[in-house]
Amino acid sequence: MSEEIQEALYSDDTASATGYKCPSCGAQMTFSPEKQALVCGHCGTEKEVDFSDDVRERSFEELFDSKPWNGEIKVVQCQNCGAKEVLDKNEISTKCPFCGSSSVLELSEVGGIKPDTAIPFKISEKQARGSCLKWIKSRFFSPSKFKKDVRLNEVKGCYCPVWTFDSDTVAVYSGRLGKHYTETRIVNGKTVTVTKTRYFNVSGQMRTMFDDIYVKGSEAVNENYLQRIQPYDMNTYVKYDDKMLAGYAANHYTVEPLEAWQTAEARMKGYFHNEIVRKYNADEVVSLSISLMHQSRSFKYLMLPVYISAVNYKDKLYNQYINGVSGKVAGSVPKSIVKIGLTVLVGIAVVVGIFLLTKLL
Repeated sequence: MSEEIQEALYSDDTASATGYKCPSCGAQMTFSPEKQALVCGHCGTEKEVDFSDDVRERSFEELFDSKPWNGEIKVVQCQNCGAKEVLDKNEISTKCPFCGSSSVLELSEVGGIKPDTAIPFKISEKQARGSCLKWIKSRFFSPSKFKKDVRLNEVKGCYCPVWTFDSDTVAVYSGRLGKHYTETRIVNGKTVTVTKTRYFNVSGQMRTMFDDIYVKGSEAVNENYLQRIQPYDMNTYVKYDDKMLAGYAANHYTVEPLEAWQTAEARMKGYFHNEIVRKYNADEVVSLSISLMHQSRSFKYLMLPVYISAVNYKDKLYNQYINGVSGKVAGSVPKSIVKIGLTVLVGIAVVVGIFLLTKLL
């Protein structure tokens, strides 16, 4: 790794890192999504955050370069689900945002790769809470009593880790595909249509430039919820700055970078598989071997802004994810068996009614 990149990524400049004190009154400052600045909650003093958009792809070889994440930070780990959070040293964490457990222990340090880039929060915790409550109340199959009395637990802003990969990739393929066709025959005096398959061999090369294939970086993050609150505008990311942690947390990765690369490569193969089938307009795949050659590869370690909330209902915890930029919500809520049952009965009645009507006609 070059000295320039080392300095940019692993600087231990405590004056500009975390634990930000207000220059006017000495109180703690936190990052304000609305103002994109550090703001003192005591006297209102603002301190501009000059985020840099000079984000560079990192060479693939740097995936093997691991160093401690230095700075005035602390790391806590949930003893229930194993999630690790990187926090401002002055932040008090009593509950895990992913599973709601109060069993969190502080660790001595966190190792691994430090984030390159992040998308800053753009909506406040209050706005996220409002979006989440609106979404919950719109869930048709949730119990009416639950929606009427719903109370959110702590809504916590957390940067979720994502690996993104770029690759100029050539696929060398060979295989055997099939194409359906029909024949018309006269059987016992009646015309019948028979579907047959014509098989053929294929081979060749395809080339594609993949840009920002992203893979979740933590097993604690619910992939389904994260996908459903997309999209994030990848053109808005900036160079990671520890100031983003003032009042927020960063979930540290548990999916190792090489493991994430294997997932990304599998998705590339899936893309080529679909493109090859489409190219030959095939209906069946008997066999298809695809080998990938990467002309160039690079990666980024990206942090996505997510508010994580939870509600308790009948001794069960339900989590929700809120996009920290758009406010889009995904998650789980309790279901009413009565509402689901009535909906099924109505559906059956409609189908039976249509059937009887067609019989009468």
